[in-house]
Amino acid sequence: MSKKPVDFMAAMRSHEDREGVQRHPKPAAVPSPAPAEAAPPAASAGRIVQRSRIGKVSIGVWVDPAVRKQLAQLALDTDKDQADLISEGLNLLFERYGKPPIARVS
Repeated sequence: MSKKPVDFMAAMRSHEDREGVQRHPKPAAVPSPAPAEAAPPAASAGRIVQRSRIGKVSIGVWVDPAVRKQLAQLALDTDKDQADLISEGLNLLFERYGKPPIARVS
């Protein structure tokens, strides 16, 4: 006699419903301010935005692993966030080229 196949996902959902388990609790949605320009569809499609990221954009940079490691070590040595150190570096760069230091360090 063959065994009945087990629907694992259905069993997990049933257990979660019965026990009141939520595997990945969703954070409360933070309403983002209305931007001056139209946001791309993906950004406005109900995505949750952390408060610290409202009104900011990301700058991605590819670096050698040694650079990342040295930045992490410098952050530990100075007891600062890596983002604060990068903002500080951007301000030094701006000053070098005659621009106002506008990167905020928290």
